[in-house]
Amino acid sequence: MKIGVITDIHNNFYALQAVLQHFEKEQLDGIICCGDIVSIGVYPEETVQAVMQIPDMLACVCGNHERYHTEGYGIDAMSSGELAQHKWESRLLSKSSLDFIASLPLSQILEIMGYKIHVTHFGIKENNDYVRLPKFGEIGDMQKIFGSIDADVILHGHNHMVYDIQGKSRYINPGSLGCPAEDRDIARAGILHIDEQGISFENVRVKYDVIKTLEDMDSFDYPAKDFIKKIFYGVDA
Repeated sequence: MKIGVITDIHNNFYALQAVLQHFEKEQLDGIICCGDIVSIGVYPEETVQAVMQIPDMLACVCGNHERYHTEGYGIDAMSSGELAQHKWESRLLSKSSLDFIASLPLSQILEIMGYKIHVTHFGIKENNDYVRLPKFGEIGDMQKIFGSIDADVILHGHNHMVYDIQGKSRYINPGSLGCPAEDRDIARAGILHIDEQGISFENVRVKYDVIKTLEDMDSFDYPAKDFIKKIFYGVDA
């Protein structure tokens, strides 16, 4: 089986389109989304609707940015600019998009060809609070965060890093699809290959029109725009 893996789209509609077009050529058996569909970019409604329409979605989980819409903005400390950006975004989301976001679970378990695949955004405590992921994926940190989970593979996102680490489980993060930072015009994703020989993971890097993305950002009057462009797109104001 070939399964596409995406995470941290962050309203980057053009990057998502490019990855889904690449996935279509790959003739996948399904797609998994590890959360943070929304926030940061300027196309929340278009992005959520595109995710909702993905055929053969095997699993899609809630990220922290989805939780802001369902549980309120107080679950994390955030700056005034970030709070304003989330409120700006929420006004653009339709009822069907908000209902979809509210329906997303914190984690899902898939059993495929005898392997157990755990899908989450990042670590979750028993009280449903998040365990913060470190900036860099290191085996000790991964096993500390995810060690209680019984799974062959743990797919996650959140810290926007790319890694495939083997420990008690196999910890895989394909990297942020929608926040390229220094990569600028690259959308990141992955393909999980599962067959009788075992499991392998292929990193996917797809070019997309980042200039159009940045031009659209400039045309929208939305909060924290310059900060977002600098931190998540590597563009100085």
